[in-house]
Amino acid sequence: MLKPLTSLVAALFAASLPNAGAAEPLSLAAAAERFVERSTSLPEGSVRAQSIDRQMPLGDCPAGWEWSFPYEARTTVQVSCTASPIPSKRFVAVRYLVPETRAQDRAPSAGAMRRFVVAARDLGVGAVLRPEDLEVVSVPPRDRAFSSTLSDPETLVGLALTRPVRRGESLGRADARNAVAIKRNSVVAAWSSFPGGRVVTKLTAMQSGKVGDWIDAENPQTGRRLRGLVQADGTLKMGGGAPDVLAQGTMSRAD
Repeated sequence: MLKPLTSLVAALFAASLPNAGAAEPLSLAAAAERFVERSTSLPEGSVRAQSIDRQMPLGDCPAGWEWSFPYEARTTVQVSCTASPIPSKRFVAVRYLVPETRAQDRAPSAGAMRRFVVAARDLGVGAVLRPEDLEVVSVPPRDRAFSSTLSDPETLVGLALTRPVRRGESLGRADARNAVAIKRNSVVAAWSSFPGGRVVTKLTAMQSGKVGDWIDAENPQTGRRLRGLVQADGTLKMGGGAPDVLAQGTMSRAD
């Protein structure tokens, strides 16, 4: 159902674009913004293209450009020209702007509010998300960014961003992927908790691992191999829960 609708919107949008000979043809950034606004029924100025030269021309496609959203989160626009001798395809990242609401609009009934995850600060591509990088905001349904799909930040903790984001920008599951938190042969901090404290030592990872993976690690002093759970902060949580699980470790008491 989504593809036919998107195709129809793209066809209507393409018909509204200026001809190649027009005095002021749209740039690639502006054309992408207009496509998103029209296909999502948002007012003009609600969408902003990111990481792109706004002077870059859209160019000409003999049979007309084909516009679509390649990903579920709709934070990326794909524009293709399949009729040219050498088919071309371009991608434009877009940001949905959440408008400021008037004071009288900020107190709707609690049931009308919606919560979604946004970035707590500016983050670059590849950044591994931590709890402090994310926050949950509540807004009326009409002010909800179209790309917002998540309300639980834990869904994203430990994942790596696939695009840069700015503070306050909403995040969807397509914006992050599993990241390698520990690389093979790297030295990692391994720890095990016990009542009143924990024991910590340095181990050598015997394999790479993503957050949530169990991997093998070796104590370089004893040659003993242990198995631990990869944490979002790049450490290993060892099993057993007793101080003697990690030989030669440094013991500390919990506050």
